[in-house]
Amino acid sequence: ELDAPDALNFIESSAALVGDNSFFGFTSPVAGWRYRFEASPAFGTLTYQSLLADYRRYFFRRPFTLALRGFHYGRYGEDSDDRRLQPLFVGYETLVRGYSIESFEPEECTSAVGGSNDCLEFDRLVGSRIGVANLELRVPLLGPEGFALVDFPYLPTDLALFVDGGVAWRSGDAPELEFRRRSAERIPVFSTGVSTRFNLFGYLVLEVYYAYPFQRPLKGAHFGFNLAPGW
Repeated sequence: ELDAPDALNFIESSAALVGDNSFFGFTSPVAGWRYRFEASPAFGTLTYQSLLADYRRYFFRRPFTLALRGFHYGRYGEDSDDRRLQPLFVGYETLVRGYSIESFEPEECTSAVGGSNDCLEFDRLVGSRIGVANLELRVPLLGPEGFALVDFPYLPTDLALFVDGGVAWRSGDAPELEFRRRSAERIPVFSTGVSTRFNLFGYLVLEVYYAYPFQRPLKGAHFGFNLAPGW
């Protein structure tokens, strides 16, 4: 039995500028643009400001869509790096594919000084600030005649080739902005691969992907899945 830690009490407010002129396809937007710029200051036990910038653009040339996204989310201010706050993780499948938590193996890890159980290759994916860039070439594979390549409206399916990149950092722990395959330093991570998204009866979107994470040479290409529509 352990004593419970002290509670954290906050007052939080937010303001955002949001725009959406996108047109949705079977599993993800296929044309137009979307953006959200938001500031959320928090006061109380801890004081910090959360900033969000998310911009997406979709170029449609039947039947292809070229999709681009730039995304940043971070906490700033005197308590932005407090360990009592949940760290941000750039390896979620909705951000950078190929770096999910459950896919890491012990042999991929370099320990910190002193022989601790830290995994530097994983630790560089977490921080109080993250930045992400994505590029996808989307093709409607199965669906209604006249839009999809194959007339099969019972299981709308999109195929996408993708390139993902992302970086996480903290105040006072800036990343080294260079491309290196093997490194335990805080560097950007990248992946590329192919993704298939299925629209399951209009209730949810299942994504199955095959990603090659460049900064995980020991892991190599592998499959993963995600329950979310395309960004």
